[in-house]
Amino acid sequence: MGQRVALVTDRIGVIDVFSLPIMAAAAKRAGHDVILVEYDRSPRDAVSRIQSFEADILAYSVMSPDAKTFLDINKHLKKETGAFSIVGGVHPTFFQKYLDQGEFDAICIGEGDVAFPDFLDSFGTDDMYGVTNMHFKIGNGEYVRNGLTKLIPELDSLPYMDKEIVYEQSYFLRNLPIRSFAASRGCPYKCTYCFNHAFNALYEGKGKVMRFKSIPYFIDEIKQITDKYPTKFIKFQDDIFGAKRSWLAEFAEVYPKEIGLPFLNYCRPNMVNDEYCKNLKKAGCHAVAIAIEAGNEDIRNKVMLRNMKTEDILTAFETLRRYDIKTYCLNILGLPGETVDTFMETVHINQECKVDYGDASIFQPYPGTDITKYSIEHGFLEEEQQSWGGQFSPSVLNFPVSEKATGTRSRPQPSREEYNDKLKSRLHAIHKVFPLLVEKPWLERWLGEIEAINNTALGSKLLDMLFRFTYGYMLHRRIYPVRTPFRLTVQAAWTLVFSKNRN
Repeated sequence: MGQRVALVTDRIGVIDVFSLPIMAAAAKRAGHDVILVEYDRSPRDAVSRIQSFEADILAYSVMSPDAKTFLDINKHLKKETGAFSIVGGVHPTFFQKYLDQGEFDAICIGEGDVAFPDFLDSFGTDDMYGVTNMHFKIGNGEYVRNGLTKLIPELDSLPYMDKEIVYEQSYFLRNLPIRSFAASRGCPYKCTYCFNHAFNALYEGKGKVMRFKSIPYFIDEIKQITDKYPTKFIKFQDDIFGAKRSWLAEFAEVYPKEIGLPFLNYCRPNMVNDEYCKNLKKAGCHAVAIAIEAGNEDIRNKVMLRNMKTEDILTAFETLRRYDIKTYCLNILGLPGETVDTFMETVHINQECKVDYGDASIFQPYPGTDITKYSIEHGFLEEEQQSWGGQFSPSVLNFPVSEKATGTRSRPQPSREEYNDKLKSRLHAIHKVFPLLVEKPWLERWLGEIEAINNTALGSKLLDMLFRFTYGYMLHRRIYPVRTPFRLTVQAAWTLVFSKNRN
């Protein structure tokens, strides 16, 4: 007999998500009944819907910035429904103490495509405690912690994501003409701030890191959605799109004939050459999301392990311009070891690269990453965080006094607290106007005034709204070449300006 599963999200935002549709598809293929419940819209209605559905299981997928939120949601829903609760996703995978922190009954670590339906099939029996990838809380401070199964070698063996379970509840996503897909899984690089290096270490010896969907499978997956929902533009959310050059060459032949929609994809500067750009352009690429991350070479290559010279980055952007491919450039500010000068190096390299839109986030030390360990070992963090911010959150690092901040007789060296406060003050001001600084270099001379405004409660809120507005306006004007219905534009603007995240 099939189980009744309530997938619970805090909110359905304005960006396509993958985790919930993947979980729904896996559960349904195994013969289980699934509903999606949006909690924030009305907690009371969420409880009522779960009770009416008679859910056996509450299932969540959690990212680190939302960890506290889901502890509270689960506590409420378990109290009201008594259902068994399980949580998966990046956060419990790399912060397995999450099972101890709340009232979850189990966590799923790593890829759950096989583990989740196996758990559902054996739910309520002793066999469920032997399911790979699963950790269970069994009471009296005791746990069952199972090892990992191998990575799924053939992505074509998986069901298509059940995007309809989200779309049927979201007028916005159902009608937004921008849709997201992924052609592959995995990333072979070792960037210290990204979870992929930790994921690869977790799965060492358990299969190939990079796996690709076949072109026929992927084209059909896209058609299943674009034939049913209005679509004018596609985002390929692979960590690195087209890493396998023979796959990309075949894609460039088939995609324009079968789909023919402009798209954006993610790539790294070291991937960019004439062959890569020719195939992207032939396929219909309008823009790439491409990360510089840090302007300072030492921080970029020694702290972040990006292994990219500045001249190679400049060459990559020049090549993309030659092929008329727009660039949405990703950066991180407030990294361990940064100073005001290195903040501006990141601004300046974006200017030199002539990016079409320069975006920046403030570094957050997420669990499981090498850069978090580095931050602790080098005194930027006293200990691993127990709560985590998102892209708009202030820095939680403590910056030691820079060697450049040595004092003089007339101006003594600042204390660590003074230096830390001053550095963060400038960091947060630069972050709020980063896209504008990249666009308008003359704004740099006004940074002192911008910082003073940001240091007031009202000024900080206004600059925060400006940054969110700039993000939405410039991104959709330059990177996504589609017009959206007025109602959707207003809804997206409201969400971007007033939400804690960008989704």
